Amino acid sequence: MKTIILACGSGIATSTAVAKKVSDFLDANGLAGQYTITQCAIAEAVNRASSADLLISTTVVPDGLPCPYVNGVPFLTGMGRPAAEQQILEILKK
Repeated sequence: MKTIILACGSGIATSTAVAKKVSDFLDANGLAGQYTITQCAIAEAVNRASSADLLISTTVVPDGLPCPYVNGVPFLTGMGRPAAEQQILEILKK
């Protein structure tokens, strides 16, 4: 089971929108049931990321992350989304 942390400024608004899009994308790519997504505020991300396989964030991330990071803004804007999706797949399939 892969663990994904999805962070935004407050852990509520944009992370919820992105979580749905990421979940739909992963399910469509054969990963249904193989991951969990936990939302949090970016201030909590470093501590939570120590046990995660991936952090996706819609805001600036602090230095020192112990796991791979993918920019979540493309899931809000649509620009650069295919590249972000590819990064996610590459990280989760390791």
